[in-house]
Amino acid sequence: MRKQTFLALLLTFGLTAGGCAWFGGDSSSTEAAVTPAQPAETAAPAPEPEAPAPAKAGKKVDKKAAASAEKKQPVAKGGKTEAQIAAELDSVGHKLVAQAGRTVVPSKSKKDVQQVGKDFVASYVEVDESTISTELRPGASGQYVGFVRYKENVYECRGATRQAALTAACQQVKARRINELIRYDGKSWQF
Repeated sequence: MRKQTFLALLLTFGLTAGGCAWFGGDSSSTEAAVTPAQPAETAAPAPEPEAPAPAKAGKKVDKKAAASAEKKQPVAKGGKTEAQIAAELDSVGHKLVAQAGRTVVPSKSKKDVQQVGKDFVASYVEVDESTISTELRPGASGQYVGFVRYKENVYECRGATRQAALTAACQQVKARRINELIRYDGKSWQF
């Protein structure tokens, strides 16, 4: 009975002393001790901020000034700043949308033709690359979520015959807003 009580007290003390840091919590003070060692990066380390001047005896230290001097720009696990990650997201987003434009089906070169009543309708989808926008949202422990937004326009061409529909002038009949979610794993964007 004493062993069980001792173990319960020991477990309670351990959880209160270590807290959630032992179980993957988000504590910045224990994160460096819990995460595995990272390989050496080739990028130069960020310069450290200047330390605040020591206070003279008898004077109080301004806590707000000391806290603002210690603030750093957010840095992900890989040593990249949030601005660098956002720039990578923009580049990857443009590549993703360009790839979607090349692989979309039906395309302008391979239209889908269907008979509607007595007329034929050729339709295709075109990705509007001028509407690309990206947004970066921070996640847990150096991971980010990227939103890549763009618009797909749907066109229809009408004609009396199949060949006439394929060569007729086309009109946009609708537009779809597309929102792609991609994940940053600390090194690169995964999609």
